[in-house]
Amino acid sequence: MIEPYRIESESEADVYLSDLLAKNEYRSMPEVEQRAKQFIQDDELRAYFIKKARDILAA
Repeated sequence: MIEPYRIESESEADVYLSDLLAKNEYRSMPEVEQRAKQFIQDDELRAYFIKKARDILAA
């Protein structure tokens, strides 16, 4: 059986976020939050992902 895609570490989150935000159509907090809910089960890792995206988008 094929497992659904999951982000399970900060390094995976960093790579995924970098790839996601490299595309202009995905550079928004609603998009980031939707992806976080979809792919990250751990609450602390999800908060890290969202905060990092917010910091990148604010720069």
